[in-house]
Amino acid sequence: MSIKRLIFPSVVYILLMLVISFISDTAIGQARPETPAEADFSTDNPEGELRKTDWSDMLPHTKSGSYYNEFWTYHVFLEDDLHLHITFSLANFGSMKSAVSGGRLFVSNFDGENYNVAREFDLDYFFIDDEQHKIRLHTGRDIYFEGKLPERHRVYFKTEKDGVSYLIDLDFDDIHPGYTWGDGIFRIGDDDMGMFIHIPRASVSGTVTINDKSKTVQGTAYMDHTYQTDLSSKMVDKGFRHISHVGNGFDVGYYMIPKKRSQAGVVGLALRNSASSVHLEKPKSLKIESTSRLGGNSVPKSFKIEYESGNTHIFERTEHFQHVSFLEELSGIRKRLVRRFLGGEIIEYVGKGRIDGEMPVNYNIQMVH
Repeated sequence: MSIKRLIFPSVVYILLMLVISFISDTAIGQARPETPAEADFSTDNPEGELRKTDWSDMLPHTKSGSYYNEFWTYHVFLEDDLHLHITFSLANFGSMKSAVSGGRLFVSNFDGENYNVAREFDLDYFFIDDEQHKIRLHTGRDIYFEGKLPERHRVYFKTEKDGVSYLIDLDFDDIHPGYTWGDGIFRIGDDDMGMFIHIPRASVSGTVTINDKSKTVQGTAYMDHTYQTDLSSKMVDKGFRHISHVGNGFDVGYYMIPKKRSQAGVVGLALRNSASSVHLEKPKSLKIESTSRLGGNSVPKSFKIEYESGNTHIFERTEHFQHVSFLEELSGIRKRLVRRFLGGEIIEYVGKGRIDGEMPVNYNIQMVH
């Protein structure tokens, strides 16, 4: 092989890298100007107190603006330690790509194996049926949830990718009404962050099928709904969920640590039921007590939550199921560019833990690395 043939591709590659670097430094940089590090942002909590959620809360709150994220997230706890984490989403990345809807499924401990799959669709195919209380990611795909809460609910997720087929079909009953704090909107600077717990607890039954293996399942489920009027990786540094379904009750919470320097170190809410009433706990502070490494990253192992009521809880994770990057399906140059554009890589961790050394909980931690 001649020296020219060796050098020419290398020169082209170097020039290509310079062009990509230039585009990323200018077009992307101009689209997403950095916020001055010294700036402080006012933080306003939701207006009002505890209230029940309805269909208007369940509907998308975004779908406009240059950047946004919205997530409807289910955690399903089944027999034999089978755990499902199902997310429906909307996202707009501005000039980086067109607005999309998405579906993501984590399956932990299906015959001892973990699975995850993500699908993405053009937002033009996103469909809402108000009469059936149904949200469908794509009119031609079987990925949807439906049913007027708290009377009935169903989640259906059917797809195939990389030679693996998935079918999740779950019916919800004995559904506890959903709640939020006031209007459900936290205001951080010029951005909004909404949070609604539509299903603090429900019984579920149905089938989980992967390839040719199908299981009839039953257990309990939790579902919340969040949105941000900017990219999640720009607004949130860390997020924590704890979900406990002990006896017939529940103790659930979702907290986020803003990435921007704000007056609040933590935003979020917790719900606890005792006897026939539900109590709202408003977080005042969240302090990470210890960390350990998961997948090469430092991840909180225990943290202390203090509430405005004066109550405190110490959470500790004890068993890790799996962790998945939101960018895992990308590779090489594209992944680096997207990661730079987003300001980091969002990784989710799921597993089990305890509160105050006693109450068993399932956890979900999101971090921007």
